[in-house]
Amino acid sequence: MFPYGRLNDIFNDIKKHDYVSPDRLADKFHVTDRTIRGDIQEINGVLNGHGARVKLKRKIGYYVEITDPPAYEHFQERMEAASAESMELDSSEDRIRYILSMLLFASDYIPLEQIMDTVFISKNTLSNYIRTLKRILDKYGLEYISKPNLGIKVIGSEKDKRRCIMERVITSDNDSYLTGFAKEERLLFPEVDLDYLKKVTLDELKKRSIDISDYNLKNLIIHLALLITRVKSNHYITVESIETDCSIMAIINSLCGEIEAHYGIAISKGEKLYMYLHMVTNTHMEATEIDDEWLRRSIGEALEIIYKNYNFDLRADKALLSNLFRHMKSIFISKSFGLNIRNPLLNTIKNNYSLAFEISLTAFTQVFDTPPFTLNEEDVGYVAVHVCAAIEVFISKGLKKKKVFLVCGNGLAALRMLETRLGMYFDGQINIVRTLSCNEYMDLCEESLKEADCAISTSPLNDERLPSITVDFALKNKDIESIARFFTAIDAAEKEKKSGFFEEDLFFRLHHVSGKEELLTMLCRRLKEKGFVETDFIDSVLEREKLGRTNMNELFALAHPMSLCARNTKVAVAILEKPLVWNRDECGQEETVQIVFLLAINQEMQKDLVHLYDSMIEIVNNSKLQQRLISSDSFEKFIAELHAILPV
Repeated sequence: MFPYGRLNDIFNDIKKHDYVSPDRLADKFHVTDRTIRGDIQEINGVLNGHGARVKLKRKIGYYVEITDPPAYEHFQERMEAASAESMELDSSEDRIRYILSMLLFASDYIPLEQIMDTVFISKNTLSNYIRTLKRILDKYGLEYISKPNLGIKVIGSEKDKRRCIMERVITSDNDSYLTGFAKEERLLFPEVDLDYLKKVTLDELKKRSIDISDYNLKNLIIHLALLITRVKSNHYITVESIETDCSIMAIINSLCGEIEAHYGIAISKGEKLYMYLHMVTNTHMEATEIDDEWLRRSIGEALEIIYKNYNFDLRADKALLSNLFRHMKSIFISKSFGLNIRNPLLNTIKNNYSLAFEISLTAFTQVFDTPPFTLNEEDVGYVAVHVCAAIEVFISKGLKKKKVFLVCGNGLAALRMLETRLGMYFDGQINIVRTLSCNEYMDLCEESLKEADCAISTSPLNDERLPSITVDFALKNKDIESIARFFTAIDAAEKEKKSGFFEEDLFFRLHHVSGKEELLTMLCRRLKEKGFVETDFIDSVLEREKLGRTNMNELFALAHPMSLCARNTKVAVAILEKPLVWNRDECGQEETVQIVFLLAINQEMQKDLVHLYDSMIEIVNNSKLQQRLISSDSFEKFIAELHAILPV
């Protein structure tokens, strides 16, 4: 097969016809003529030496010229076999991962021609891939070696090779990783019965009543499959002597004994220690001493920071405290053995629970800041899931409902009637904060009025301090309709208010920016000039950038300071006509954006924070909206696009 699916489809389309015009191909595959020319060049790079070539007859179209029928027939047979028996290699990432697996599992040099023939790529494409492979290998302390007439190979410790295989070759971020064994996994371990490994592993854990999640069970099985594959090819791992728990080691010895008998191999002490570490990591069994009191106290400090900086009081949430303690203890046990827990859901968490992720990142990294008890983004992702659930519970206690003063001067019976009927028709929509007489309502001070969004009264209040509506205490049908319209009007007013977070003076459409720091400095300067932030706001923003990525996808970045430190809640916006490099990934590839929001949020305005982040999530998950925002050539058009998704 060719490097990616479109090339296969184009080649198959051409060979089925005498001639195919470039226009027809471009129209069929929804690309430009120029792209088709590039694809044909890539196809010919693969066909070179296989008895055929795609050629263009002027004014007629492309056709396949066969120069060596036996070679071409052999090529087609290999393509059909590769399609049936090989991994799907539809993207450059897939092909790089496949080449990486070839190198890591190989015992000797692999000729470049063998790689090109196996992955169906040209020499130029392979040269580009090798640059990426070198960057990946370097991060694992592995060395890329090339020798004329021999090919290429990877050298380094067995421990580093296995770590690279698990993190770079195995894909654990898809649904099939949990539900079964993918074709890719079975092809990667052809000599291992993955279903058998699953059975014996589950049997051993059930004997000892050890619970394990589907994801962690799959991790254990894949580590066992890797161990068996490497041992069968005489590649053994060395693990420094560690203190082991005898009950956990008993599970390892029993499991390894079963595997040794089944596969006819000998599993060394180092290999058993290797599995011991992964058994501990994936089952959360206690295997080392962590100061429980210190951990509980530290979690409490992080929740205190969340309360002080974000006004979410999660300090007494017993379920959250228990879940965080258990999970963070597992994280630090793994780190004590030099292992990092992978988080395949990190991008999903960041894109869908961005507020919880940011809160967790800033609070927990401040507390856990001394090695080995530090947290990376993958660790924080797991913490954020627990924090998000707690915030949802906190918010559901009233923030998302209309908070209502119920005002009735007709006596207790009328008040109870009105309260009951409101509960029947608007259950889940309102939270009655107080029941008051008219006189009590009029005596409320400004501070007390902040407790509610509106008032529902049986008498006209003639008071403009709070939105209000007058209804009959029996709550007739016309009153129900009036209240529904009243709530809609309040929502519209809330949207209008939130549009005020964006100002024309804080909106920029820029043709050229030299770098991220220059852009952030400019946006912070404008916020400072308008009196919304202090001079040190930029320092807090840049400090947050150092913690981790704030680019949410390939178009949108959401920059903000380490804490809520603005005088007013405002959003500075930059729409970039050309992509701006925002970060580089771990392989050195550039990550660019074209929409930049810089949030300045006042600490007292907790509700604004929730609504703004909800809006940001809408933007992240709406590619069409992102394109419309990029096309906004004025502040008015920008607000018109954004207004449609502002929550209330």
